[in-house]
Amino acid sequence: MRRAAAQDPDVPTTPALRLAEDPDPAVVLALSMREDLTEEQRSALAYVVPHGYHVPPRWVVERGHEPAVARRAAASGHVLLRRSIAMRRDLPADVVDLLARDEDFFVKLTLCEYGDQAPHELVVEMYAYWHGLKWDSLRFHRNFARPGLARYADHPNPRLRHAALYDPDGGPDLVMKLIDDPDVGRWALRDPRLPAGELLRRLTLPGSAGCAAANPALPPATMHRLLDLAGVGPAPGR
Repeated sequence: MRRAAAQDPDVPTTPALRLAEDPDPAVVLALSMREDLTEEQRSALAYVVPHGYHVPPRWVVERGHEPAVARRAAASGHVLLRRSIAMRRDLPADVVDLLARDEDFFVKLTLCEYGDQAPHELVVEMYAYWHGLKWDSLRFHRNFARPGLARYADHPNPRLRHAALYDPDGGPDLVMKLIDDPDVGRWALRDPRLPAGELLRRLTLPGSAGCAAANPALPPATMHRLLDLAGVGPAPGR
């Protein structure tokens, strides 16, 4: 009941602020995210930011598409309001730019995970340094693969070396450079830019044959030969 009152927009600001000393941290947190509070009132509350997922306040969910609401939340000193607005997929360009430069790692990560507008450099940064369960999905973000990623081919971070393979301007030399990398080589072996002769050679090597067999550039005749060797026959009736 107190938590519901703390976030209820129909409860006037003054009586709602009486909950500022509530013993339940969830009540104070809910109070801190009210739309009608000034930033000064918000910062005066002793709220605790919880770990993990949080429920965005209703006013951000319902009206976050409005540029004025998005800008206010993105500029707030309350990190959960900034994380909440970062979940929107329809943000003005200036709000995206502001959130992409946020001091909070999870504001930037949320911007990358929820929307297509996150800038390329930020998506690559989150891919390189986020250790959560969904980190690998960031390489499928529409702003991940861009010319210039090949510059990471010698980077000490193996994720950035992997990112180098997503440079659309990278050629066979890039793939060959990474093919024996202990962390990245298995992806290089699957890369269709791998020279044909090297691809066929790698099929004969025990340490690379499995990944090379998954390369989509394999000639159809070679694919069929591999299936025959594996004992995979044609489908019934064919």
